[in-house]
Amino acid sequence: MGTMIYLILAQAVVFAVLVIGIKQLLLRDTVKAANKLREAEGELGKKEEAVRKRIEDNEAEFRRKSAEAQEALARTREVMEKELAKSREALLEDAKKERDRIVDEAVRGKDKVKQELIREAESHTLEYAGRIYEMVFSAELGKKLDHAFLDELLAALEEMDASSITINAPAIEVSCSHPLEDAHKARVRDIVTKKFGATLDVHETVDPELIAGVRIKMGSLEIDGSLASRFREAIGQLKSGQM
Repeated sequence: MGTMIYLILAQAVVFAVLVIGIKQLLLRDTVKAANKLREAEGELGKKEEAVRKRIEDNEAEFRRKSAEAQEALARTREVMEKELAKSREALLEDAKKERDRIVDEAVRGKDKVKQELIREAESHTLEYAGRIYEMVFSAELGKKLDHAFLDELLAALEEMDASSITINAPAIEVSCSHPLEDAHKARVRDIVTKKFGATLDVHETVDPELIAGVRIKMGSLEIDGSLASRFREAIGQLKSGQM
């Protein structure tokens, strides 16, 4: 009986020791777990603070960059408006220049057409004058008129002051409306020899467009005694209102 009680008490003591040990083990683990939890909470708080700080920094950086972007956009818009205004002014200036150029070309074209019409009218006038001359004057009268024009031109040549004139030509080029007679050729050659001290041959060219009369050329010296030349002078005087 006593032995059984002893065993029961021993088992109770062992059980109590086990319970106490288990409680201590559990308490130690709980403390460790609580410490780890507190450490984890601390680390989490630090990370939350770092994340919050990063978010705030990112927001501040975003606001700063957004403000810079707005300022850059405003400057760009201002520059573009100025450039656009300059381009508009340049386009207007170019348009004005182009307008003036077109107007000038139109005026020059008008003047050119006018001058061409005048030249054409003068040409027709000379052509009609030649036809009228052929219709009015007979061959005999035409010949006499040629001689009269030639005599007049040679008389003027004889009276010319040749002291300052130098003749540098291989021949005397004579254009006439009708063939010259040998006596006239000889007279032309003699006058040139006396006036200019140059002995030159006479090269004759028949040019019906002269209508009547002759044109003499020696190098740069040219004397036009044709009826066509007188018609042109008359037309010029009529145009200038001198007649």
